Amino acid sequence: MEYSSVAIGERARRVRSSRDGVAPVWQEATVTAVIDETPDAVTLRLRLDAATDFLPGQYYNVRLAVPGRPRPVQRAYSVGSSPLPDPSVVDLGIREVPGGLLSPLLTGLRVGERLSVRGPYGRFTWDGRNDGPVLLVGAGSGMVLLMSMVRHAAHRGRGDPVVLVCSAITYSHAFYRDELAGLASSHSWLRVVHCTTRDLDEPRAHYHRRVDKAVLSESLGGNHPGAAYLCGPPAMVESVAAHLVDLGVRSEAIWTEKYD
Repeated sequence: MEYSSVAIGERARRVRSSRDGVAPVWQEATVTAVIDETPDAVTLRLRLDAATDFLPGQYYNVRLAVPGRPRPVQRAYSVGSSPLPDPSVVDLGIREVPGGLLSPLLTGLRVGERLSVRGPYGRFTWDGRNDGPVLLVGAGSGMVLLMSMVRHAAHRGRGDPVVLVCSAITYSHAFYRDELAGLASSHSWLRVVHCTTRDLDEPRAHYHRRVDKAVLSESLGGNHPGAAYLCGPPAMVESVAAHLVDLGVRSEAIWTEKYD
């Protein structure tokens, strides 16, 4: 994946992130679980040899030897877990890309296998604090970063409202759908809205189309979020950002993360 993260109207830049200001270094990690999420994606749960504090919304680089390649291949993958209660356990969301160099190998890893990771990186972060209503909008594997934020907010005892709009081609392709349903039922501050673009008769989806201005307006119920975090393909992120500005959300309150 190629990432860019920026508040609307602010120049994008890549920032290395660590609590003490030291650039991240490569370290080894052990696979402790491989969890099926969608028909083409898994959560790869890793135990890091050296615990590293991270913020919800960040990602790690992963490096693995690939047959036929003279050097290991490196890719970036988002963290879906919360740094609480244990930042040494990191869940990476891995969607298998047909013909990809690394993702088919990662989705095929087994418990006990080892790989190299480096991070955390990224400035698309929210620590879950109570600072007013928040809107999260994700499409496909863009949900991984947002799930880290939701899980962290739950750990911190969130009180202010969060609306999470999830877009996927079908309901079975929606990341974390069962866990999100459970979180929404047990936390009154969280509302989850599902949009599917191909399951036109799917009863569990609230909308059967892409995230448009009407979806956003109805999901927000006329309330303006203090911050909005959008993650997914560039076209989706850009259109949602424009719709939010049209709805009166301050541009400086909109944060985006795009991937190709």
